[in-house]
Formats: sequence, C-alpha cells, structure tokens
Amino acid sequence: MNELEKRWESMKLTEEESKCIDLDDEILEELKNKEDCSLVGKVWVERSISRMVIENTMAKVWRISRKAQFQEVGTNMFVMTFANQADKLRILQGRPWLFDNQMFVIMQLNGSIPPQKMDFSRERMWIQLHNLPLACMNKDRGVVMGETIGRVLEVETLVDGSGCGSFLRILTELDLKKPLARGRTITIKGQVLWIPVKYEKLPHFCFRCGCIIHDEVGCRGKDGEEIQFGAWMRAGVRAKFQKQG
Repeated sequence: MNELEKRWESMKLTEEESKCIDLDDEILEELKNKEDCSLVGKVWVERSISRMVIENTMAKVWRISRKAQFQEVGTNMFVMTFANQADKLRILQGRPWLFDNQMFVIMQLNGSIPPQKMDFSRERMWIQLHNLPLACMNKDRGVVMGETIGRVLEVETLVDGSGCGSFLRILTELDLKKPLARGRTITIKGQVLWIPVKYEKLPHFCFRCGCIIHDEVGCRGKDGEEIQFGAWMRAGVRAKFQKQG
C-alpha cells in the first residue's frame, strides 16, 4: 500500500467525495481498442529507467514490424502499444524478456485496474530438469515435478508424450519473490536421485537468497553464510523442437 492509499483510508470523506461516479459506459469501447494491441510491464531494477532508453532498446531486441510505443505509468512501469495484434502476441509468447539483464515482467493490459495494483511478481520461464532417468522423461512426470516449482504451463515432449534430449524442458509460471529451486530430490525403484534445475533466460538474481526480486523485507540471506546460488543455474536456450508423428 502506497502513501496516498494510506492517507485516503484515514480520511473522512464528504458526501460528494464518497459518491461513486460510474464510468463504465464511457470507457468500454475505448478500453477494448487499447487492450487489443497493448501490454503492460515492469522492469525490476532499483534505478529509474528512461522511457526513451527502454523503448529504443526493446525495439532492437524484439525486431517486430514497427517499434512499440512506450508510455510511463509508474516507476519503471510502462504501457506498450503495438502496431498490430500479431506483434503483441509474439512478445507475449516470447516471455520472459530482460532489460539490461534485469527481469522485465510483461502481462496483458487490464485497463480497468490501475497499473500500481497489478501483480508483477510472477513470470513464466522455461526450466530444464537434468539427469532424469529415462522413465521420468515424459509429460506426466514433468507435470508432477514441475508443479513443485511453479504453475506448469507446458511440458515439451514428442507427440507420444515422451521427452527428447538430455533434459526435460518445462514452461512454468514462477513467483519471483521466492528462492529459485536449485533442484528436486526424487525416488525411483529405491534410488534417491538429485535432479538439478536450470533456467533459460535467467535474469540477474540474488546469489545470497536466490530470489529474482526482493519483497519489502529485502534479502533474507544471512551475512557470513556460504553462497548457495550461482550462475551455474543458468541454462542456454534450446530451440523448441518440432513434434513428429
């Protein structure tokens, strides 16, 4: 809750101030047109970012049909308007995006909610589960293991549901305020195995507590403790393979 909200809650409103003004009919069509080709995003970095800098930088990264127009709506928070829905969809499907190696959380615009009220603490990321037994390289086992890390959106498999390659690739929605999972312990036929987790397009994160973003409390890592997280959790991006069958 920001300072203005705290002040508002303690106010004794007059009758005129407390009377609700219904704006639904006036903004409905305008809102729909805006949402069709727009997204909203926030860069998780402590310094303030210039609108022009991020607009020009992301134009080079995205390489879409026409440069998106950025409108600043809060500290490091922007509404991005695209030339068409195809460009917008490409950006949504390509998440996560990074700006200067910092997480740039992007989500669907909801024009009826103030950007400051939107939750930018979650983002989808491709994770890789390594050293899995072949019996676990499939969609069903991927969902079971992936759900212990985040909300599973997709498990990359062949048409028969089996995995392909040396690791299982899972698209998950992660809570960025929670420490990154370094791995999972599984048991199979009496064996106890450690399954390392690696992250594609992993932004800057805290090596002390393992979080991509800190909450109001800040880093929960303790001084003098051995570092438990590191760059070894980063993975190269594997191109999505074509399903055959």
